[in-house]
Amino acid sequence: MPLCRKQLRVACHSASLTIRNLPQYVSNELLEEAFSVFGQVEMAVVIIVDDRGRPSGKGIVEFSGKPVAQKALDRCSESSFLLITFPHPVTVEPIDQLDDEEKLEQEQAPRFAQPGSFEYEYAMCWKALIEMEKQQQDQVDHNIKEACEVGAGAGDCTP
Repeated sequence: MPLCRKQLRVACHSASLTIRNLPQYVSNELLEEAFSVFGQVEMAVVIIVDDRGRPSGKGIVEFSGKPVAQKALDRCSESSFLLITFPHPVTVEPIDQLDDEEKLEQEQAPRFAQPGSFEYEYAMCWKALIEMEKQQQDQVDHNIKEACEVGAGAGDCTP
């Protein structure tokens, strides 16, 4: 069986919008407050790119219903919606219009792999790699601790 490239689509609320071109200093709270002018916002999230907390310029706003989301989409498409003092308009799109790299399609429901199948063998390889990584990390941690204990007498290691 050839290895096929499968995609997983994450199910999103039907009244969700993707917000792009967010200014750098926009927070979840500001995003929620700004889009609440269109109606009740259930959730607003600024998407973060890395562990340093640098914003990606993208966010997701989930409204209480489709009519409110459509109102926000229409109004933001017709005009320039500005979130901060700087005249930098945001772009609003339905969530299902994300780029192919950003969305994943679910072709099969969650399940347990059947023993003997390709999926099972592939998954077991991943589990073995994860376990091997855990063991190696434990060994590295042990070696560092041991080196610190030996070197602590000579003042070479700080705990």
